[in-house]
Amino acid sequence: MSSALVLSDQKEKELLRRCWYSHDARWYMAVADEFGLEAANRLNKRVCRALGKAEMRRLVRALGIGAPTTVQELVQVIEVGFRFFVTPPLTQAEFRVVDDHSYEAWMKRCFIYDNVRKAGIAPSYACAAFDRIQGWHEALGVPMAEEPPARTCPKVQGGECRPVIAFQPLKA
Repeated sequence: MSSALVLSDQKEKELLRRCWYSHDARWYMAVADEFGLEAANRLNKRVCRALGKAEMRRLVRALGIGAPTTVQELVQVIEVGFRFFVTPPLTQAEFRVVDDHSYEAWMKRCFIYDNVRKAGIAPSYACAAFDRIQGWHEALGVPMAEEPPARTCPKVQGGECRPVIAFQPLKA
């Protein structure tokens, strides 16, 4: 087969991610067209949480690691999840430990915001990114302290997305 028909590992990963996010966006818009934005937002939050749980279980298994026992370990695993599942330049995030039960996630760049803005639905879109992170936490055995609220993106309102994510105590 011609070498022009073979993709590098990096290009394969990029292509798979882009196809997955295209599928995700089209699924959301199909639900919104059929049942309205409120139903699409509600279902998207549910799906993102379940997706997060499944993908973090797979990632932890692939890494061969156990549940985090410190906030620093938790943040390291969350950072790996971001680097693997929502790689730069799609998303640029920084994380900072706040205390033993919380960390800050500064979303410097967010492909979700970029795309809902392009689609013209940003003011009506309820961000489900933190539902995905909630699924990650559940898979790691470190549930978040509270359910993520249904909220519009702070970037839509001209602000920054820098939530502090609180979680239940870690098991040593």
